Amino acid sequence: MGAKIFISWSGELSKALGEAVRDWIPKVLQSVKPYFTPDDIEKGAKWAKEIGEELASSQLGIICLTQENQHSPWILFEAGALSKNLEESKVCPILFNFDTTELKGPLSSFQATKFNKDDFKKLVESINNSCNESKLDQKNLDETFDMWWPKLEKKIKEILIQDKSGSKPTKRGERDILEEILELTRSNAKSILSEQRNVSRITIEELVLCYRHIKEKNAHGGIIALDLAQMESAILRLCKECNFEEVYTRFQRIRTFSAGEEMCREKNSLRNTSAFFLKRRFEEKDGTTDNTDV
Repeated sequence: MGAKIFISWSGELSKALGEAVRDWIPKVLQSVKPYFTPDDIEKGAKWAKEIGEELASSQLGIICLTQENQHSPWILFEAGALSKNLEESKVCPILFNFDTTELKGPLSSFQATKFNKDDFKKLVESINNSCNESKLDQKNLDETFDMWWPKLEKKIKEILIQDKSGSKPTKRGERDILEEILELTRSNAKSILSEQRNVSRITIEELVLCYRHIKEKNAHGGIIALDLAQMESAILRLCKECNFEEVYTRFQRIRTFSAGEEMCREKNSLRNTSAFFLKRRFEEKDGTTDNTDV
């Protein structure tokens, strides 16, 4: 089975470069499956499900960086998502037409690849190593890379030249992108809660009510033991509804252990106190009491 690669981009130039890389990689490594979304609208509409699944199942992430997009909120967002699912060595920014010394911000922590033959070949070797049993031996990889590299180099140069000579496309405002990311995050959270959780409204309302009663009684010196017991019951039900029963059981064990320790401390304290008074009583009867400690 080959490797799956997630290709991240932002902006028209980065998009064109990403498409060229996407089309070229399977020609060198036929078992590799690159994932590349064609436009921002589709990315926004499908992030919670499709892109989330691709991020989780990819063995390596490629980020197509230009001078214009290295601080793009969307690039930073996807880079962060990739770094959570992969080792840092598997998140690979490719620098097109600028140097590593010009790379600033969070992305500078990753091992960047400059778009030249030697550096790009190292990236291809990393991808090949992720292919497990489908990986090419070094000799075949060298021959295949040398055969296909000139075509990719030519295509990338044409894209960069066309970008310099053509008019710059209208860039999306950072506020729009940030708002989109926020909306995607919210929708993803709602999706997870609705699909993986089955929390009843009654349980939540009961917990809130118990909290209010405890807070009110505690402020007026009332007895809260019954409310605490009711809250504990609601917490247990909540853990079961969320499939967190193991967490609750572990908490109960810790609490039982802590209570046992406290009981032992109390017993030891009483034992020591009893021994002290017995000693004093014996000394008083014997007439040898030392009053210097009193």
